[in-house]
Amino acid sequence: MQRLLFALLLVASLATQAGVVELYNGDRLEGDFVSLEGDKLVWASSNFGKVKIPRTKIKNLTTTMPMKISGSATPCLIDGMKQEYLFYSCGGDPDQRSVPLASLDIMLPFESHIDGEYTLRGKFGLSGFFAEGNDIRRDIKMKTLVEYRRSEFRHNGLLEYASYSTDREAPDEVWSGRYAVDWFFRERWFWANDITAGADESRGIAEYYSVGSGTGFQFWENKQTALALTAGFTYLNERYEIPEEPEDDFEIENERIATKFGSNFRYKLPLGIAFFHHNELVTSLEDNEDWRLSSNTGISTVIAGELYSELKVDYNVDNIPQPDKKREDTRLMVGVSYEW
Repeated sequence: MQRLLFALLLVASLATQAGVVELYNGDRLEGDFVSLEGDKLVWASSNFGKVKIPRTKIKNLTTTMPMKISGSATPCLIDGMKQEYLFYSCGGDPDQRSVPLASLDIMLPFESHIDGEYTLRGKFGLSGFFAEGNDIRRDIKMKTLVEYRRSEFRHNGLLEYASYSTDREAPDEVWSGRYAVDWFFRERWFWANDITAGADESRGIAEYYSVGSGTGFQFWENKQTALALTAGFTYLNERYEIPEEPEDDFEIENERIATKFGSNFRYKLPLGIAFFHHNELVTSLEDNEDWRLSSNTGISTVIAGELYSELKVDYNVDNIPQPDKKREDTRLMVGVSYEW
């Protein structure tokens, strides 16, 4: 009976869609919800047309429009706000849900969700470091990232290639390809899955691949800032380059199950300056001394439009490195990136 009443309410609301946004300064805008764009809410005002309102300025939000909200496969109805929390109910469920409006990532008209509304964005970066004289270096790195989002699913594709050369020696080449998909089964909780393949001559790895799965929590995500933490397990298989004089206990392959913890943070400062940092720690379940840490930290600034300059540090630690390889590896890279 509850679901039947909810369905009838949806039908009625489609015929009489109306809403009100109340701001902290006392302004009230009649109209209805259009979309979320970064840290702003797009509202179709009855008097002013489409306006973009910072989420932090919204005191209350009401609408009869059925909504698609992350974590629910059924239409949701908005019940208003208390402080920064948006309250809503979905699919006739009597239990009311709540989430901070500022951190809500997916909210769109349910009709748009049925029509398959999606977003697509990407980034291409080129960086390097060159030196002449006593220290001769030729380092170059290219990276392409594409993100496709539809409903609760976030897809990421990554292609990366690097070439590192010192004293005009044959360069060490590093490449990797990664595909990841996150399913937001609740407002900020997501199931994270990824598959990766690549090679890293700088660490003596001829080829590797991994398959991982775990859980993540998206604390917040908008155009200005984002923070997510992930934890899970991964299957990792590595085949190593054979040293010129291998030791008796040298093993050409290392196959293992490992735990994986990661974080991803970014923050946009004034004047088009942005800070970013992400890292990943992988530890073997069979040998807790067999662990690796990789991190990427940097600052980007706007050059023009969607073109940015970048200064970043890649830091990697392999606690049990291959013969003749160092445990720690740090690289300072300067480059440019283009986002779309």
